[in-house]
Amino acid sequence: MKRKQIPRLITILMLLGILIIILIPVYWAVILSFDAGATVRLPEFSLLPSEFSMRNYEFAFSTIPLTRLFLNTIFVTLTNTVISVFFALTAGYAFAKGKFKFKNFWFVFMLAVMMIPFESRMIPLFVLYRDLGLLDTWFPLILGSFAYVFGTFFARQNMNGIPDELRESAYLDGAGEWKIFFRIIIPLSKPLIATLSILQIIHHWNNYLWPLVTIRTQTRQMLSVGVAMFNSQQDAIIFGPRMAVAVLSAIPLVVLFLILQKHIVQSIALSGTK
Repeated sequence: MKRKQIPRLITILMLLGILIIILIPVYWAVILSFDAGATVRLPEFSLLPSEFSMRNYEFAFSTIPLTRLFLNTIFVTLTNTVISVFFALTAGYAFAKGKFKFKNFWFVFMLAVMMIPFESRMIPLFVLYRDLGLLDTWFPLILGSFAYVFGTFFARQNMNGIPDELRESAYLDGAGEWKIFFRIIIPLSKPLIATLSILQIIHHWNNYLWPLVTIRTQTRQMLSVGVAMFNSQQDAIIFGPRMAVAVLSAIPLVVLFLILQKHIVQSIALSGTK
């Protein structure tokens, strides 16, 4: 082995060790979710369940309306993602390629608004939606997605790297702004769209505080709140059903990341070189 390869080998071994440390609790949670003995006690760590059973999942589905919570969360998450990513792309395109007065001022003003913590705006927003009669509906969870500030910032940074010559040649062929946006900008922004989409999906899938405040009916609630309520109602020794609910809530995000990881890495690499 060459001396130059030793540092690389050490780095690989260190990363592999860190990966194992991270995955062991995840693997243990999956094992507990299929272990029938985990409903009355915490079994010793093992690579396989001591008594394989689907009892924990059956108990979880019979205790809370998991199917309904999943459907609610999927609908709200997909709706928010489509709205927020679309408007982030259009606003980012305007700030990157558009020409209008005070463009830099409005961009900085927008970033300044992003720095205000949500917790400081939560009470005024709650009062606003209460006065509008929109509490206990999905509107408070969706209307805020029309302004995705970080997505606008990220889209602007990526679209700045698209050559202006492409837009100019499209103008000469008689294309308008919307045609240029959908025919040129969108196809060149697939890694950007994938990154913004997964960030929004993760955010809305795990969103807890705002749904807890605005949604009161259990059949309209989100999965994150339902999981928290389920854990608060169960005894601390009932690890199996808890792990079953946790595994079910995490599966969609894991699958999504595995599908879009190529685009995410590509987008990070491209944005890092600008």
